Amino acid sequence: MAQRRKGGMAELPFAPMPRKRRQRRPPPSLPASPTIGPSIPQSDLFTGARTATRHVLTYLDTVSLGLGIVNMRSLRGDDGPDGYLYHVTTRTELETIQARGTVLFSARAPLVLTERNGVPAWLADMMDITEPDGGQGDVPVIFRVKRFAIDGLVENDPDRTRRYGVSFYLLTGVAGQD
Repeated sequence: MAQRRKGGMAELPFAPMPRKRRQRRPPPSLPASPTIGPSIPQSDLFTGARTATRHVLTYLDTVSLGLGIVNMRSLRGDDGPDGYLYHVTTRTELETIQARGTVLFSARAPLVLTERNGVPAWLADMMDITEPDGGQGDVPVIFRVKRFAIDGLVENDPDRTRRYGVSFYLLTGVAGQD
């Protein structure tokens, strides 16, 4: 019998392959950069003056605003502000808004809004000014909109705020500066 070596293998199953030396490739040559001469002037896009464009809205959807009619008897002058802004108008104007489904406004003809405690004074002033003709069209009505939906689109109205002693706002549709 043949003698076997202890712990050793007689033959390896695969012979090692000799390694080939890789030749280094030269770096790829970069294309020549085009020369910009005085004949092709190009302004720097990042140093030019930036014009701030402001997004302007002219109408809002009544459903997204959460437009709702408010009972006049439920409002008192000593009520504090809540999550809504209020507008006093006539019944015919409110029916037009509801039929259209939108509230129209612009920077030239903004929608006047107030907080809850400003409605009774505004309503009393409107009742003094309007002369009822016996019809239901001139009856004042109050509607409210969700404050958070239009918070960035309103501006303070210093004239009405001074006159009534409560905060009034103008819905102009111009988004405020960040």
